[in-house]
Amino acid sequence: MDVLVQYLLLVLVLSMVFGAVAQISQFCPVGGLREVMSNQGAHRLWTYLVAIAVAMMGVTLIEFFQWVDLTGTKPNYRAEEFAYGRYILGGFIFGFGMVLSMGCGMRNLVRVGQGSLKAILLVLVMALTAYVMTKTSVYADLFMPIVMPFSVNFSAATSQDLGSLFLNSNRSSDIESTRLAIALIISLPILYFALKNPQFRKPRYLLSALIIGLAITAGFYLTGAETGQTLIAEAEFMEVPPLGLGTQSYSFAAPMADTVYAVFNPSSLSVITFGVVAVIGLPLGAFLSSVIRKEFKTELGFFSRKDVLLSILGAVLVGVGSVLAMGCSVGHGLTGVSTLALGSFLALFSIALGAFVGIKLEARF
Repeated sequence: MDVLVQYLLLVLVLSMVFGAVAQISQFCPVGGLREVMSNQGAHRLWTYLVAIAVAMMGVTLIEFFQWVDLTGTKPNYRAEEFAYGRYILGGFIFGFGMVLSMGCGMRNLVRVGQGSLKAILLVLVMALTAYVMTKTSVYADLFMPIVMPFSVNFSAATSQDLGSLFLNSNRSSDIESTRLAIALIISLPILYFALKNPQFRKPRYLLSALIIGLAITAGFYLTGAETGQTLIAEAEFMEVPPLGLGTQSYSFAAPMADTVYAVFNPSSLSVITFGVVAVIGLPLGAFLSSVIRKEFKTELGFFSRKDVLLSILGAVLVGVGSVLAMGCSVGHGLTGVSTLALGSFLALFSIALGAFVGIKLEARF
């Protein structure tokens, strides 16, 4: 039990740092995309992209040195089953919903910490929608028949990460070096072009991207290295083993549903998972940051009845899309992409496309 408490406290501190930094930099992929499309600057979008690059390099490095094994993560980003139908459809729905709800689950959790009553409602809707999608038969009855045919199996490579696909195997002695080379090929141009942006070079954005990218890396290290493996070993001897153990990092899709489950089943510490602590720690860190920076302000946030309805619709779409795509703009966009999973790249592209279409329609109507 001591190992479990230590593990959860470390996750809480890391999540609070994540939330504080996200509050300081207004970290938000859809907000950054909206600013680019309206010619208001690209610094927030570069912050998101550089966080991806830092996470990618950090995660491939800890795997290169064999400190963690990213085979069979939770969720399994590198699964040999490439469910492209889920990535495309779910990602697009999620991206479109982000526009209506003024941000993803992560961004709205941060806004909860800043005092937004609107964000509280939207987080509740997202969480309940994800709960219905994961804990009931809704996904199996309504969505599985649509997306199940659109899937291929990379059985030869036995993994869908770019390194394994390039070598057509994940057992080659060169696999870690190949993954690291691919990560550098993708990350270094992002860093180069981002640093040419004078606004991004401000410490507020540059350090935020660095810290968030390292938080993704730290999540994998904490859960996949000694502490996480010790807890997994001890869990085998517990009467009620903790739920959700395994090598993982930040995502806010399934964890929101897990948080609802934890609220409905509060009698055991076993329901408090990495994801549940992240959902709690993120707004707590944002709250402390906003109070220190004198930016905390309780406000309703809705402008009209139409705004209420569209925002709730967006939150529902975010919940549906995140579960359907098996990840979100953090789960796929930062965590999944850092493992070089092809599905995460496809999901991220679909999320961006959905957000792009949503912003275009928002401007027109």
